[in-house]
Amino acid sequence: MTDLLRDTLAERADHAEPPPLDLDAIVATGNRHVSRRRALTVLGGAVATTAVAVGGATLIRPRAERPQPARPTPYAERRAVTFALGNKIHYGSDVIPVPSEHINAFVQTDAGFVFLDEGNNIHIADRAGVRTTGKAAWSVTADHRGNLVAWVESFNDHCESVVYDVAANRELVRTAAGNAIPPNASIPYSPQIVAIDGNTAYFGTLKGLYRWDISANKGELLADVSPVAVRTATAGQLVYQQPLPQPGTGHTLKVGPTLTTGGRTTFSGQQAFLSPDAKYLVTQPDDAVMGIQPFWSDLQLYGVTAATGGPLPRTGYWAFRFGQWLDDTTFTVAGARHTSRNEADLLVFDARTSKYRVVAPGFSTYTFSKTAPRTTPFAMPTGAPIYDLA
Repeated sequence: MTDLLRDTLAERADHAEPPPLDLDAIVATGNRHVSRRRALTVLGGAVATTAVAVGGATLIRPRAERPQPARPTPYAERRAVTFALGNKIHYGSDVIPVPSEHINAFVQTDAGFVFLDEGNNIHIADRAGVRTTGKAAWSVTADHRGNLVAWVESFNDHCESVVYDVAANRELVRTAAGNAIPPNASIPYSPQIVAIDGNTAYFGTLKGLYRWDISANKGELLADVSPVAVRTATAGQLVYQQPLPQPGTGHTLKVGPTLTTGGRTTFSGQQAFLSPDAKYLVTQPDDAVMGIQPFWSDLQLYGVTAATGGPLPRTGYWAFRFGQWLDDTTFTVAGARHTSRNEADLLVFDARTSKYRVVAPGFSTYTFSKTAPRTTPFAMPTGAPIYDLA
């Protein structure tokens, strides 16, 4: 580049002016951008606020709660045809087979049946099938209603009273209270579950009668009596023997809210079954086939408050065994007929009229096994086997 050309370009650059700037336009454009950003921010905030408000309304708006359906109680109905024969439980038209050789005893709860097999192992049969508890006992006890069952387990040096919830499949009570076994002791009567009466259990222990609050799992000793002195308890009424200190199962009974406030009336029998409202009492002897027939060896029916009653009519039958109360006034029994095979009918008795009807003719035989313990082929839902003690 020549010096002349360089000087000419520098001179022109010095004299050149920058292009004019439209400041108003630039500011206006900037304002539009800012306004747009603010609008988007406000709009986005409004949308977010709306979303939070809706979400909050969803969380705090009171909802109309749907009532939860009550848990089904598939066995709450007490059906007239209820018995066990061989390895089957008959419940109305339903037949429930169990994987055992024989059912020694059983009871019904609202949630299912609890039974003892030929080895006295405790099982539960319900809609889900048959399950074992892994426990064993000589008998089981249940209330007229509810899901609870109870039994006594024996160990080397003590026994334990147990209350079990069949629906929940768990133990509610397990206690050794009153059931310590002294070394080398001879025990004439084993501990037993006297009764479950609503939320209260009565334990006949070696030390005496305990009343146990199942919910609180606490008990109190009511009286220093024999484990078998009190027979049952229903609707707050106790059935107990007279005289109370008698060591065996006497056949004179009283009914009252305590062991010292029973009525003046006495009733005859050994085993006792109160109606759900405690207005009627059915009694029977321990022995299912007594060699000598005392006056109290029949199945007896009494009105507790009216203090009337006596043996059931035996027309066509020579022996009865109690089954269960169906309601406040009707109960079932097994009746042995006067036949060569001793067929047994299942009957329903009306306590108000002393009349009966047959609901299952010839459902079994009233016979006994040849080897001890001598029991019938069938079991009634009392929780205990039917024995020929002779």
